[in-house]
Amino acid sequence: MTEPPTRAIRRTGLRVSALGFGGAPITNLGQVTVDATALATIKAAYASGVRYFDTAPFHGYGLGEHRIGHMLRNRPRAEYVLSTKVGCLLTP
Repeated sequence: MTEPPTRAIRRTGLRVSALGFGGAPITNLGQVTVDATALATIKAAYASGVRYFDTAPFHGYGLGEHRIGHMLRNRPRAEYVLSTKVGCLLTP
């Protein structure tokens, strides 16, 4: 498989896949997405070369971070970039 194109993130030294994965659609935003479907979607993105994943605490009140983290936890950390937002605290 040919490596997908990457882009530099300004002065950070990080390179990310030109196509990223936004976590909002896998967090029951607009319609319910079951875990198996969400994880299969993230896994397919990774398999196709996506190495930039973006989510936020308000994506399903932590569901996006949980699902993306679950899929990436056994992947080599140097292979992907994960971004999220800060400034909010979610409590049960």
